[in-house]
Amino acid sequence: MPLYACPRCHNIFPSPDKPSACPECSHKYPLVASDVEFNTFYTSKLTRLREGHAPAMTMDERNWTLILLFLNKPKMSFYTSHLLRNYVLEATPELCLDTYKGFRWEFTRRVKQDRIALQLEGYKESRLLMRREDGTPLVKGWDSYGPALRLLYSFEATDPHKAPNLGNINRIDLAQIAGAPTEAYRQFLSDWLEAVKDVPSPMGRILPEAKPLLKLMKSDDT
Repeated sequence: MPLYACPRCHNIFPSPDKPSACPECSHKYPLVASDVEFNTFYTSKLTRLREGHAPAMTMDERNWTLILLFLNKPKMSFYTSHLLRNYVLEATPELCLDTYKGFRWEFTRRVKQDRIALQLEGYKESRLLMRREDGTPLVKGWDSYGPALRLLYSFEATDPHKAPNLGNINRIDLAQIAGAPTEAYRQFLSDWLEAVKDVPSPMGRILPEAKPLLKLMKSDDT
């Protein structure tokens, strides 16, 4: 469903037809939401969904859902819906695991890219770190850490003061998540699909036929 934004109160809202006024402040002629407003609306919505189900998930599932949301941007929701429905929720555990391996490979690649960029900026990651109350680490050059590396640092861990590494990604038990996920995890995925089912497709709603991230998959153990 198309999104609109009010230039007066900055309300962002979906509407099947072009609205004549903002439903919040009645300002006339809201504008079509920009890409930034579009992503803000859906990112906030999906974050709230995840937070609602997260307490009943395992730690691995909570970390894994962060990766899934990071790699599946709102603008591509028409594609994400197809992928998660056919290659995760309605797939065999084996196909689901293959799909997850593709996502893990891609996230690992982005973390490595961020680490190279950080080194080029002249910063070195510390093995031990302190964290602020919101969980963000107190490290030199934090603003130069790329988005994937920042996400890795937000993972839950048994020792929050030990800097994360690629092992934190590889130790996520994907076979368990694919074969025997918690009900909370599956419900989050179902709610995610429901939330984005009306996102318009830039391809005229033609769903992709190619198996997407499977082509990125590298053989590994889990």
